[in-house]
Amino acid sequence: MLRLLRSEPIETVVFDENFRNAVPPARFRALVQQVTEQHGQPLEISSIEVRNANSAILEVRYARSFGTVNMDLENDPPHRISGLQLTGFEALGDTIEEVMAAIDALPGRKGVLVQPLDEPARPPIAALDPGGRFAIASAVKLYILAELDRSIQAGERQWSDVVELGPKSHPSGISQNWPDRSPVTLRTLATLMISISDNSATDTLIRVIGQDNLAAIVRAAGHHNPDDLRPLLMTRQASALKMPVHTHRREQYLNASPAERERLLAEFDSALTLDSLDSRILTHKPAFIDQLEWFASPADIVRLLDYLRVNASEESKTILAINPGIGPDAAEKWDYFGYKGGSEPGVLSFNFLLQSKTGENYALSVNWNNVELSLRESDLLTLTTRLVNLLAEQ
Repeated sequence: MLRLLRSEPIETVVFDENFRNAVPPARFRALVQQVTEQHGQPLEISSIEVRNANSAILEVRYARSFGTVNMDLENDPPHRISGLQLTGFEALGDTIEEVMAAIDALPGRKGVLVQPLDEPARPPIAALDPGGRFAIASAVKLYILAELDRSIQAGERQWSDVVELGPKSHPSGISQNWPDRSPVTLRTLATLMISISDNSATDTLIRVIGQDNLAAIVRAAGHHNPDDLRPLLMTRQASALKMPVHTHRREQYLNASPAERERLLAEFDSALTLDSLDSRILTHKPAFIDQLEWFASPADIVRLLDYLRVNASEESKTILAINPGIGPDAAEKWDYFGYKGGSEPGVLSFNFLLQSKTGENYALSVNWNNVELSLRESDLLTLTTRLVNLLAEQ
């Protein structure tokens, strides 16, 4: 295995024919090279967890990370490798303090809070600027889920209610490709919004729920400055306002009070169209992430996650657990693993609601902003994965 991961040309001996057809040797070595450039040379197989006679989970120690590898072998001799998948990485670090120091060393602003939830007076396990104001990108969708869930539990709506899809937004997601005004249930919209961060599903829910109800849930969930999320911008609106063609509208919006911003959004909405978006501006480098974004502190997110733990229905908690955000092997160390992240150039936010195998509840919010540089997600993801795994071992 180490020889393979060091790009030695032994694929024809080690892999079975089906694997070589699916992943030709040259392609495999190119993938291995990408991993090596990011994580350093593979040094050793640090553990092997046998699943059955033909399958195992390997932990590979790289120079800068641990990698988890799922390996399957042929049933018959010579038992060549029939399946090989790198499922996730976590950074090196023997303690939470070491991982926190590595996060703190990343360029830009960082905000982290690791909070036990069962005893309100208990101090954080780890914290880094927990009260700082951070752009959180799609993590704001947790507030939308919280309000949707509240309204359903109050009998104002049902998960099975059918609404028209729209307004459409840009990806991420899939529903932007569906027919205009497609009939879709609230359950489907919420599932798309949380599990794959579908922006068109999100904007539909914002329209259905309304700004007054969203403002109320932001307050109820304990945001330290609710005006930071009033109005709660649709994804299309936030992106369009960053475009040069909307410079005048952007300046008006940024100089307005929260109440005036709501009025301006209603006035501008018909002009903030998808065809006015330039994807190069959205994907090339940070754009107005300290002005046109969704803002919260790590402490705000932890309070929101705790609100969901205490108040949300099992339906919402199930939706929150569909996509763990990190490797499945890390998620399996927990009895419950809820996740919602957010990302755009210059912004990363990873947020978890966790319950240990012994019943302890935790919330974890990890945020990284840089107004000048796009961020490499894997740099923070490996550190966050290590943080989550170390927390599971406590």
